[in-house]
Parts: sequence; structure tokens; C-alpha cells
Amino acid sequence: MEGPPNFWTLFAEALHLSASRRSILAFVPWHLFLCLLAPLAVVLFSSSLVRQKILDGDAVTVLSAIAVVAGFFGSVSVSTIGNVQRMVSEYPFSSYLKEEHLFDQFLFWPQFTLLLQIFLLLFSAVAAVVIRMFDISFWSKYVIAVDIGLLFYVCTKTWNLVDLMRRLTWHYEEYNRLYKEFRDQNKKVG
Repeated sequence: MEGPPNFWTLFAEALHLSASRRSILAFVPWHLFLCLLAPLAVVLFSSSLVRQKILDGDAVTVLSAIAVVAGFFGSVSVSTIGNVQRMVSEYPFSSYLKEEHLFDQFLFWPQFTLLLQIFLLLFSAVAAVVIRMFDISFWSKYVIAVDIGLLFYVCTKTWNLVDLMRRLTWHYEEYNRLYKEFRDQNKKVG
């Protein structure tokens, strides 16, 4: 019996699956770049409207608030991971997902989303500590802009996770309905 694949193997499989649909674009995290560059561009091009210097306390407050939101998103992911694992591991649905090479992907995406949320939380916390410890007041607005961009990116990935759960639930129920109809039909024949 084969052991479970590790996270990075599943990541490579997810990229391969995406590349089969989107070609080389699957290897470019364009959505992440857009989420990071848009807030930076707003800060850069609206410098006359944005304060030249953001006080350390204000920057730490914003970064801490984003870390709290990342923690909330993380709790959504942990809950979703439990629900997904329960659904995909229920036989005979699990057997069907394994035949279609989807079983591991349904386990991978919630973990990947949680990893992004943990990264956002850690980035926010480290940025808050760095801003308090070192005199980088000029860069604070750029750090906040990057953090807001990461927040937007993680928010979209969390929403995609919730949508994945919705689609999985629909397919799970549809599979169970068809399986029950098949069993009932076999009972009548046999």
C-alpha cells in the first residue's frame, strides 16, 4: 500500500493540473503580483495624499488588525479542513475521488490556503515588531501596502476555499444520490 503524498508533491501535481488548462501561465502567480503591486502603486502614485510618515503606533495597529483577520481566516480554514476530510474520506465517495485523482487535491487546497494565512499572520507580526524596533518610519506605508495586498490575496483564496467546500458538498450529495439509486435499482433486479 502506498503512503500519503507529501505537501510538495501535491503542490507540484496542482501546478501540473493547472498547467494542463492554462499552459505556462499556471507557473506565474499573476494574482499574487497584482494583489501586491496594486496597493503599492496606490501609495506610490498618491504620495501627495498619503502621509509622508506613519507613526510607529499607527502602523503597528494596522498590522496587528491584519494579523487578527488572518487568524480569523485561519479558523475558517481549520474548520473547512475538518469538513473536507470527513467528506472525502467517506467510502465509497473516497474511492471514486481516488479513481478520478481528486482525493489528494481536495486535501491539498485547504492546507495550502491555511499555509498562506499563516504566512500573512507571521508577516504582519514580524513587520509590526520590525517597525517598533527599528526606525523605518519612511517605509511603514509601503510595508502596510504590501500587507494589505497579502490580505486581499489571502481573502480571495479563503473565499475560493469556501467555494470549494460548496462544490464538494454538491458533488458529495449528488454522488450519494446516484449511488443510492443504483443500489435500489440493483435490489429490484436481484
